[in-house]
Amino acid sequence: MEKRYNLYNLEASFKKYLLAENKNSLTIKNYLSDLRHFTGWLIFKFRIQNSDFDLESRISEIFSLETITEYKAYLVENRLPAKTVNRRLSTVRKLCSFCISQGWIKENPAKHIPNFQSEAEKTGLIEEYRMFLIKKGLDSQTINSSLRDTEEFLSL
Repeated sequence: MEKRYNLYNLEASFKKYLLAENKNSLTIKNYLSDLRHFTGWLIFKFRIQNSDFDLESRISEIFSLETITEYKAYLVENRLPAKTVNRRLSTVRKLCSFCISQGWIKENPAKHIPNFQSEAEKTGLIEEYRMFLIKKGLDSQTINSSLRDTEEFLSL
């Protein structure tokens, strides 16, 4: 690779990648904003001191399942709305796709990170499902069993 990438000059290439995918300007703006947030978090996490940090030398560490899981946990722990957490995770997924297109990584570890659901969203889904089961005419034992299974699944 001729051009040496760091966390600061990555943005321009990522933007070109998004433009080539015909993303609209608002989508690109959001992706780049989220990219800056992610790189800021990486600078803090890896204690990066200079702007000439060689991205390629630590690419497998930066784009690992462990690092992305930690980033998601950081977002959730800071009580960001679920939509914000999920948009930022979407950006990391797209960034990983960009890295694959550059030949830096072979697979997208971020695809293994599920979106975040707040407890309120889970409760709403459970209640919707309860009403669906009642309308189906199922007995209360079957309904309760199905709801327990669903709650367990959503807690994963």
